[in-house]
Amino acid sequence: MPHRHAPHALWALALSAILMMPSLALAQAVPTLDATTQIARAGYYQLRWGMTGADGAVYRLEESRSMDFSEPQVLYEGADRATVISGRSDGTFHYRVQATLADDARSDWSPPLTVEVRHHALYQALALFGVGAFVFLATIALIVTGRRD
Repeated sequence: MPHRHAPHALWALALSAILMMPSLALAQAVPTLDATTQIARAGYYQLRWGMTGADGAVYRLEESRSMDFSEPQVLYEGADRATVISGRSDGTFHYRVQATLADDARSDWSPPLTVEVRHHALYQALALFGVGAFVFLATIALIVTGRRD
């Protein structure tokens, strides 16, 4: 019985499919996205993102005031995997991230992450400032009066 070999085109197709599997698997993966807080009282917070097995990926981070990202703003595009957000007024902000892999394949967007910025009330900030000023002045008074003795 003669030994039959598969045509070269069939072997090339099988080899291509095997080599493409990792990038197809990564293209179906979704980056993770998390924040240091869900309610930012101090007015700043850190966002972190990444994707397993996506070394050399370029990430695109978007922010939107609406949950459907109808008018997104690109906050960052590059290889970093974290950023600090500050200077936001009170309100709700939504974030999402997408990875572009080394072979130019793009991942799906991460699930949206919501952060609410709710600054401390003015009376609370002024009260804390007053307590700090009192402690500072009392410390100065103790230093000056203690030095005289």
